[in-house]
Amino acid sequence: MRPISATDPDFAALYARRNDSESINRGLDDSMWLGRAHSIGHAGQHVNLIGYALMVNSLTLYEHRRRPPSLSSAA
Repeated sequence: MRPISATDPDFAALYARRNDSESINRGLDDSMWLGRAHSIGHAGQHVNLIGYALMVNSLTLYEHRRRPPSLSSAA
């Protein structure tokens, strides 16, 4: 069973992002030593998840800004 059925109008757009979200979740799982959270309690784990998201987004922005401009944007 899927939370959003294949007949839903938003299914195609959301399903296209599935690989990205699975990759990010795998990266988060891989960062945990022995599969354990880095902190204790709900608030600590929430801070860890926010920090992880900020790190991933910051690295993505850095890599994006380092790319040479494409031919279509140079015109």
